[in-house]
Amino acid sequence: MILHSYLTDGFYPWAEFYLESLRRWHPNIPVLLSTRNLKPEQIRKLESVHNVTVENEDLTYEKLAKRANLDLNQMMKLKNEVETVHVTDKNKIWKLMIAADDRVKCMVDVVKRMEGQVDYVLHTDIDMYFRSKLDDLFDIASTHDVSLRFRLKSKESRKILISVQAYKPCQSSYDFLDRWVKYIDDITPPKRPLGYGQTSCYYAYRDFVNKIDWGKIPARFATAQWGEKDVIWAANTMKGKTENLKTFRQDFIKIS
Repeated sequence: MILHSYLTDGFYPWAEFYLESLRRWHPNIPVLLSTRNLKPEQIRKLESVHNVTVENEDLTYEKLAKRANLDLNQMMKLKNEVETVHVTDKNKIWKLMIAADDRVKCMVDVVKRMEGQVDYVLHTDIDMYFRSKLDDLFDIASTHDVSLRFRLKSKESRKILISVQAYKPCQSSYDFLDRWVKYIDDITPPKRPLGYGQTSCYYAYRDFVNKIDWGKIPARFATAQWGEKDVIWAANTMKGKTENLKTFRQDFIKIS
């Protein structure tokens, strides 16, 4: 298997902590980080961690601003808000073009490239804290073609949480992922509603609900409730990314 995540430069402190908390429990599993606009020294530092590979590309912010119908200063302000505070209806366009677009397409590419090399790809958000071993999650990912965090009784944009996902590199996974990307591309970024990354994932799931071997990822592997028995704590709360990273680091020290 390989663990994959994605980050823009504003999430670099999260990448350091992500690897630090992961290596406490799993010192050897391979990690592939798809990064955007990192500095050479940041890449070197991440790759100094055992069995970590960084694939960095540079986003052209002017092109993104044009795509969002914003000027560059507006775009960079929204970027900073999403990376340090939380997503709102006012700054959602950055999230919808990055985490709910570029990140998804990057993940799809990784899954397809890994065919014949790994049994499965486990993808997670970068702003997560591994609080204990992931063995049960590995078991789920290794025994199903596609594994997702389902909440099917929730509203449409919350029926599937995409913070933790797993895929076997096989045709059924590719079919699902290609359909997801199609739904993303069907709507231009300025017209996408908040939460469309998850909504579009649900639309693709709905198309293949009876055609794919689905794994169900339990809540303890992707939760913002931060319970003592939860395995992965997620930072997507109203407190904001910067404050939540401080909280996670304090807990990491406390339980060491």
